[in-house]
Amino acid sequence: MPVLTQFVPSGPSGRSVVNHDLSRLFAAVTSARVADRQARGRLRWDDPFRPDAYRLASSLRAYARALEGYRLPVPPVIRDELRLRSGLPL
Repeated sequence: MPVLTQFVPSGPSGRSVVNHDLSRLFAAVTSARVADRQARGRLRWDDPFRPDAYRLASSLRAYARALEGYRLPVPPVIRDELRLRSGLPL
């Protein structure tokens, strides 16, 4: 059994904590992605310094870190998008 970096109680209550945490982070990613797509329509789409681009990159990073913290795999789509956005200054 792998060692978790964050304590998660075993049983149904522990699983719901993980699900709640990951669901909240995924909702933040989804919201940031929508805002980024809307902003690309208004501004130059190739401008990497938009606030919405920063928000999406930070949401993706937080979601990936949470998945890794729970010893869950990061989906390839998320991992690839993080690589593409890694050039954004923090």
